[in-house]
Amino acid sequence: MSAPDLRVLIVSTNPLARGGLAAMLEGMPRVKTVGSGIAAEAASLAGQLQPDVVLLDAGEGELEELDAIARLASAQPGLPIVALASDQGALAQALAFGASALLPAAIDPETLVAALVASARGLAAIPRQELAALLPQEERIDPAVKAPTESLTHRELEVLQLMARGLTNRQIARRLEISEHTVKFHAGAVLGKLNARSRAEAVARAIGLGWILV
Repeated sequence: MSAPDLRVLIVSTNPLARGGLAAMLEGMPRVKTVGSGIAAEAASLAGQLQPDVVLLDAGEGELEELDAIARLASAQPGLPIVALASDQGALAQALAFGASALLPAAIDPETLVAALVASARGLAAIPRQELAALLPQEERIDPAVKAPTESLTHRELEVLQLMARGLTNRQIARRLEISEHTVKFHAGAVLGKLNARSRAEAVARAIGLGWILV
């Protein structure tokens, strides 16, 4: 039995953008638009329509759109918010205000649907080329650094994937049914093999190498 379509609420201050996004999703598998409205109505509409995910046009990161993200995140905790933005600065701001997925405004329907589905499953969706810019300067990766010569074990990849989802050592231990000490051992091995100074850097490097998906 196939899963029901994701219920999507479209939010934008621009009526043309709302119509364009609705048209883009129309006929696409796995998703169904249940309503649309302006940013000021987003929290209220989400409460009425109970969508599975919100698709929000953040434009150039104007205060009204960012405030809508913050209000949604506060009023509907756990409701995934997929933000579309026209520049990198707006993407970073949307993340800070509570968006769970950050995508460029110029996106194809298939990628958009994939991001909506991933967000509804609790995953983050960020374009690979934007990821490094979202990291603190001290955690960005020098492109000149060589790719690691030693690959990760299956267990190390499992730990790394859960690290990418933001799980703590204790949560990873419970998920994999291993001890917290073992998780720390594997995490240390991951950082060592990736020449990373932090978890964020390890995750960013692994994504850049195509070892994991976010």
